[in-house]
This record gives sequence, C-alpha cells and structure tokens, in this order.
Amino acid sequence: MVTRTEGDCLARFECLLWQTHNSLELADACLDRLAELPPGPVNQRLPKVLKAPEGHTYAWTENPLGINGYYLVSKGEKTPYRLKLRSASYNNIQALTELLPGTLVSDMVAILGSMFFVVGDIDK
Repeated sequence: MVTRTEGDCLARFECLLWQTHNSLELADACLDRLAELPPGPVNQRLPKVLKAPEGHTYAWTENPLGINGYYLVSKGEKTPYRLKLRSASYNNIQALTELLPGTLVSDMVAILGSMFFVVGDIDK
C-alpha cells in the first residue's frame, strides 16, 4: 500500500499511478490464471432470489475510489427492509471543506481533479 504524507495534488496523483500499476499486475495475474483453466464454459447456477436472514448487518467492499459501506436490515423476506449505501465518493468529497477555503479558482481544477470522486455517487 503506497501512501504519501504530503497530501497535495501531486501526492494524490502519484498514489493513483501506483494503483494503476498495481491493477495492471492483477490483470496480468488473472490472465495467467485463466490460461491455466481447461477449455470450455464456466457456468454456475445461482438462485433467482436471495433472501437475507432476519436482522441487520454492515459490510464493506473496496473499490477504486476507496471503501463502500453497506448497511442492510432484513425481516427475512424476499426484499430487504432497508439498504443504506455510503459510497467512497461521498467520503472523499468531505475533504473539500478543508482543502478549498483560501485557494485560487485556478487551483480548484487541480484539487477537484485529484480528489477522485463521482458526482452521481455523492447523493446515495
């Protein structure tokens, strides 16, 4: 895991470059693994409906922008009673309140470009 202590746009961009190189290495490893599989279709039967057990749970998954959090409440029925998603973009945008005050408008382009958020994710 590469981290930077500077916290400026260049440091965030260097982290993105490292993540890109890491992703390429993972893709190469997957392709090597696929080449080892015997030829033919890869099928898996899945149930048409997955019922969550009664209760509540929290889980997270990693994505390219950070961590997505999922809170699920179920009554044991076919559909969940409540599902709350907190996307990585929502977390990343919170830093703008500390980064933007006092900056020049021309610097905002670099700052916003280095924050790695998707506007459509923010309102989830």
